Order: sequence, then C-alpha cells, then structure tokens
Amino acid sequence: MVNSEHNQYFIINIKSWESAIFYFLFCSKHTFLPLTDTGDDDVGKITCPNIEVGQRVDCFPEGGASKQKCEARQCCWQPLNEKNAPWCFFSSEHGYSVVTLTKPTDYARLKRKPSASLFGGDIQELAFHAEMQTGNRLRFKIYDAHKQRFEVPHEHIRSVASNPSRPISDTLEITREPFALTVRRPDNKKILFDTRLTPLVFADQYLQLSSMLPSDYIYGLGEHVHQNYRHSTNWRTWPIFTRDSFPNGVTLQPAPAVTYRTIGGILDFYILFGETPEQVVQEFLELTGKPVIPPYWSLGFQLSRWNYGSLSEVKKVVERNRAIGIPYEIQYTDIDYMEDKKDFTYDKTKFSELPQFADYLHEKGQKYILILDPAIATSKRQGNAPYEAYDRGTERNAWVTTSDGKTPLLGEVWPGETVFPDYTSQDCIDWWSDEYERLYREIKHDALWIVSQS
Repeated sequence: MVNSEHNQYFIINIKSWESAIFYFLFCSKHTFLPLTDTGDDDVGKITCPNIEVGQRVDCFPEGGASKQKCEARQCCWQPLNEKNAPWCFFSSEHGYSVVTLTKPTDYARLKRKPSASLFGGDIQELAFHAEMQTGNRLRFKIYDAHKQRFEVPHEHIRSVASNPSRPISDTLEITREPFALTVRRPDNKKILFDTRLTPLVFADQYLQLSSMLPSDYIYGLGEHVHQNYRHSTNWRTWPIFTRDSFPNGVTLQPAPAVTYRTIGGILDFYILFGETPEQVVQEFLELTGKPVIPPYWSLGFQLSRWNYGSLSEVKKVVERNRAIGIPYEIQYTDIDYMEDKKDFTYDKTKFSELPQFADYLHEKGQKYILILDPAIATSKRQGNAPYEAYDRGTERNAWVTTSDGKTPLLGEVWPGETVFPDYTSQDCIDWWSDEYERLYREIKHDALWIVSQS
C-alpha cells in the first residue's frame, strides 16, 4: 500500500496480522553540496558500540570510505569480508541530548552532542514534538528549534484536534541520552519503531533517522518498479524518486532496520496502528480523506492511439469495433486532434466535427476522453493568428520561470518551443481553469487525460 506523491512514502510491516504504517513527509528546497568542513574541531575519542553487523548504520554513505576519512568523522572503522555491509559505522559520540522535556505534550528541546560532522552545517538545537492524534495514530516532528525550515504544504492532510482515547505514554517513550524514541503497540507493547539503533543526524543539507523494525516483512516505497511485494533487507537502498541519487533514499538492512536520508526540510512522521492491514489503511484514510470513487464507465475497455490522422478515421475505428461487438466504453483522441499540437485548440480541417463527436458516441452509450499535454507553445497559430491560450497565460504570469522569478522557462515539446504552467501559482490555476472551461464549452467530452509535460 503506497501513496506515491513526490513527498509521501510508506513502509507497511505486516506479520501475524500485526500492522503499522510509517508515513514519512519531507521536502527540500536545497541543493546538496558535498561539503568538506567537519564543523566541529573537538574530535575526540571513538566509542564503538558492540552490535551485530546487520545493525551497523553507514557513517560514510556517499561512498569512498577509508580508515582515515571514517575516523575523521569520529566513526568506527571495522573492515569486513561482507560486500554490502558498511565498514564505517556510527560511534556512540554522535547524536543529540534531551535538554528539556515537557509532559504530557511530549515537547522536547534537543542539543547536539560535541562530535565531528558528516557534511557540515549541523543544526545545534532541535525541537521535538509528538502527539497522539487519535487512539491509533501517532505523529512526531523533529525540526530546527530557532529557524523556520520548509515543510510540505499538503492540503489533503487535514489538521486534527487531538482527542486520543489513550495517553501518549502508552505508545511513546523518549530516551534522553542520547535522544531516541521508542514506539510501542498500545495493546501488547510490542516495539514498532526504535531509533536507539543509531544517532540522529540533522544538518542544513543532510537529515538522517534510523530505526529498528519489528520484522523483515516490509512492503511499500512507491515510485519504483518492484520485482517483489516484500522488500529485501540485504542492504538495499531505494531512492526517494526513481532518478534520485545520494543522499535521498531509504535503506533497508538485515537488523531489520530502516534509515531515512534526505537533503533538507524537517522530519515529520505518522505511525498508524491496526490489528489488520485493512484497519491500518482505514486509519490512513481517516487522515488523508477517502479517494474519489471513479465513475463505473471508467472501469470498462478503452481505446486510445496516436495519429488517427482525422476524425473520419476515428469513426471508422469506432464503427468497426461496434460491428464485431467489442464492448468498449471509451474512445480517446490523442493530441493530433489539435491544431499543430497546441493545447485548447482543434484542427478545424481534419477534425472539423469534433465538437459533435461526444454526441455521436453517446448515442451508443460510449464516452469520449480527449488528451491535453500541458506544455504551451509560444508560436502563433496558423495564418499568423494569435495563440490566445498562450497570450492569456502570459498576461497572468502563469508559467514556470527561471531563477530570476520573471523569465519564463523555455523547453521543447510536441508543438516546438514551449512554456510550462506553474501549478503552484494561483494565477496559473485561475488561467488553467478558464482555458479548460473555454475548451469544454467548445468541445463536449466526458473526461480529460492530462499527460506529462516532457
């Protein structure tokens, strides 16, 4: 089970009907730089914990470790014959200490222990806040105590007035030195999430949190093609997004344990409890809201093809399928229905009867979906006529810009040189809504397929 929006990731651990979701939010507006300054001059002793190899957390995750580089970070260097296990792992000198802890709200101030830095820019004082939002949902956040950092603005995660049926002490335990948290199932006290495994790292451009897991039955982590539903814990790292590279990623290891790494923002976790996977999913839906139920007809057979060439050819395809009794519900037209592949237009020669095409399909109980590829051409329309959709978008500053915040970012997609709608801008949203309403009034259709911008 996974919601794979760009900033949401899940691990679902299921064994003997004991279930929990770890729901991790992060976002960053930073660019990761491989810094060399250690940040602290007081690099003293190295106390190596007596742990199994499968519990080691890599202290040199970017690769290229050596004894000298490892110990410069005040980490432990112990070479192995095993290929994937880290030779350089965290010592007991790293992490944070709890300075103050307020009950029952579980608000804490954390101070970084004097130790070497991995990449520099370590945040010296952090805030920790936890709350039981419901009887089966725990949320905790770790963030800069003094400076506002970027947090994911997510309109679908509703704010909740905490009204749990059990106290947070039934679920959460804080270790003060070094700072760690232990999350237990409220009923049988089984540990689900235990960050005592290794110290917290929280720098300006590098955040890391590791936890022991209750079993190696681990599922989830979207944005990837997974060969198996159940994940391997043989030192496997999944990047946050398909094309991400270090440090963004989630590492699973034999302990079993998980390590989250990212380049900025804050750490914001939801842990959801349930006796069955269905109960856990239900708790998740209580947090995010239930998905829209799709129309029944959208579940039927659908036909889409690039380059029909003309509406008459599309109709031939429809009639041929009707004649042999293929019960397909939906006919699409790809962007070749447009005038020179320009959004919010149609070819008035080859697709002149497109505005009536939906009625033609509706006569036989079929539906019509048209496609938009929202990269907006900068060129004129045929006959040097103005491209109204582009002109109106330019007037409303609807485009993604370069770093100066003013100059539209240019690319090249199907219609040639293009600009790209900035859907984070209300001006763009207003422009897009207006253009779509204009299109719908001109070309009747039942749904819209918005394909990629690249």
